[in-house]
Amino acid sequence: MPQHQLSLPAGLYLLAWNTDKQKLTSADTIGHVVRAGALAELALQGLLADADGRPAAAEGAPTGEPALDDLLELIARSRPLAWKGWINQGVKPTLTAVREQLAEAGCLSLDTHRLGGLVPVTTANLRPTEAGDILRKQAVRALRGEEPADAVPDRDAALVTLAAAGGLRTVISEAETRAYQQRLAALAGRGGPAFEALRRILPELRETVEIAHAG
Repeated sequence: MPQHQLSLPAGLYLLAWNTDKQKLTSADTIGHVVRAGALAELALQGLLADADGRPAAAEGAPTGEPALDDLLELIARSRPLAWKGWINQGVKPTLTAVREQLAEAGCLSLDTHRLGGLVPVTTANLRPTEAGDILRKQAVRALRGEEPADAVPDRDAALVTLAAAGGLRTVISEAETRAYQQRLAALAGRGGPAFEALRRILPELRETVEIAHAG
């Protein structure tokens, strides 16, 4: 997998890393952001279509990425579910597959230890590569570039709008989200139904996380 051709879920996970603090931001919701990226990627590749507000699998060759192919197979053999439902549930296998994919590409290292000597816990650590820098430049160019919104490549447009909807402040700050509101709106269509679903459910997810932490 060439680093400059990272799929949307892999790119979003990589961009969620705060390189200064060497930690993953939005850790409580990154699984949902990555799942939305996977849905958007499959739609961009023509492997998912919208059927009355639900993703429907289409005919096509496998992508070769377990995170994408496993999700596509699951959608094909499951009862119809809204885009929001696919972002809201069962996100861990997609997140795990993306982490393993990035580890194989040399972007991450994965270290497993047992919590209390019993429960296995895997920790991801970012490795210095050009992949994150390339993606960040693509996102910045899509957001701030002088070219018209309709001239921005579909994947770059989807990347920055999903990052904004997912609240990845490592990519786009709150101030930039407000300042580039019109630009983001013009780019948003390329994220497809997955973008709109993520935009709607993230506030609910964050509220749930805050309540859980407060408890």
